Amino acid sequence: MPRETVIARNAGRNGGCLSQLQSELFDRGGPVHEPDPEAEAFTLATTAQARRAQGVTFTPPWLVERMLQRAAALGEFDTVVDAGAGSGRFSLAAAARFPRAQVLAVEANEVLAAGLRAKLHRLGLAQRVEVLTGDYRALSLPLRGRTLFVGNPPYVRHHDIAEDWKRWYGQGMAALGIAASQLAGLHAHFMLRSRQLMRPGDVLCIVTAAEWLDNGYGSALRHLWTADGAHGLRRLWLAAADEPVFPDALVSAVVVECGGVPDDRVGLGRIVARGFAPTRELARAELRAAPRWSALCQPGMGAPASGIELGELFRVTRGQVTGMNEAWILPADAPAALHALGVPAVTRAREIIDGTVLEADARARLRQVIDLPVDLEGLAHEQRAAADEWVAHARRLGADRSYVARQRKAWYAVGMREPPAAFVSYMGRRPPVFRPNPQRVSYLNIAHGLYPRLPLGTAALRRILDHLNRQTGIYSGRVYGGGLAKFEPGDVARLRLPDTAWSGVA
Repeated sequence: MPRETVIARNAGRNGGCLSQLQSELFDRGGPVHEPDPEAEAFTLATTAQARRAQGVTFTPPWLVERMLQRAAALGEFDTVVDAGAGSGRFSLAAAARFPRAQVLAVEANEVLAAGLRAKLHRLGLAQRVEVLTGDYRALSLPLRGRTLFVGNPPYVRHHDIAEDWKRWYGQGMAALGIAASQLAGLHAHFMLRSRQLMRPGDVLCIVTAAEWLDNGYGSALRHLWTADGAHGLRRLWLAAADEPVFPDALVSAVVVECGGVPDDRVGLGRIVARGFAPTRELARAELRAAPRWSALCQPGMGAPASGIELGELFRVTRGQVTGMNEAWILPADAPAALHALGVPAVTRAREIIDGTVLEADARARLRQVIDLPVDLEGLAHEQRAAADEWVAHARRLGADRSYVARQRKAWYAVGMREPPAAFVSYMGRRPPVFRPNPQRVSYLNIAHGLYPRLPLGTAALRRILDHLNRQTGIYSGRVYGGGLAKFEPGDVARLRLPDTAWSGVA
């Protein structure tokens, strides 16, 4: 169905309800709880992949209402800026809640902008809400008086951001005395632009993907919002794992409140059961010094009073990447000569979780990964013949053309990891699982390996792993939409062990 037809059909559903919608909009003083035909039409007319490339995610109406309630508690505003306005959910709700304010809806997507303009004309709001089509980072906005910056900035990963805009971001942060990574996504750019436009007394209340609370590029944003009291962070609300704010995007959400009345303390909490639940308050300087913020938003999540980080005892290493598991993982019926060139390896996370790696016959039960040397000339005749046959097979699959393979000295030589002392499953809708590796098997990148920095006995290793299995929760890592937790090597290395779990290991 053509996009124009979809829009027309959906727009027609509310054609006879104009007076009722206007009444709800102004009498209730809250967002209009009507179907959103523009958002629905855009969703039907575009693929999820296309929406992700543009950073389009629609905010649920209940969260729009909660956020504007919080902003309204800080007083009236003369201007409201909704950057990344989409179908106008924030803009319409802001027009109702702040009847004296001029609302500026900034939207780069021309289809969404056109749909929003049509909606505003239907509701008689075209004079109150101005739609500006263009890039928020480049527009000059007609700001007057006290301004509220509100909305859901587009989430676009750095891979799809032009180099000149990455330089703009770096230079903009540098002007504020902050070193910034070019790996930042578009939502980070929008936060910087809002900070550039903010004046004393202005307020920011936005919902974004929460990854910047913990990862490397987010350090610039964490410094940005804790730099001073006039524009600094006031409240931070992280969506609980089972609170699907963005059901069409695999990210967790966080609501950020900045500006208003200067305050040296920052409130942290969770979005749970469609409400805001406070967890704790921290001094701004204390929050600024914290390397990760997600765990601080959770009740009972704090570092132990004593102890050390796991990374002081172990080197945490990702499993090896083949580039095409279909080619490198050997089938059971592969020639014996080729199996002689394979290594037993953990290739599925469940082999750690269900304890397969602990079994006496683990080497026989686990699949083998072909691990050819760079120089095939040194192989025995039978092995060389099997290796040549496998190389030809892998070429037919296109394994030699994968990005990972092309980065190797010899595309076919994976270079499997030395067996670690223990494994960590790092992704799932559950906390990670820590297992020793008594059968000395290798692993692919579905797990991390722990390599002791000091000699470590079996009993000491088990004591450490038992503690980690009991005490590590999903919020010690990075939690994405739907409760999917991911632990990067740095996240694992930062896990803390109390003295009782590690003392005397050497």
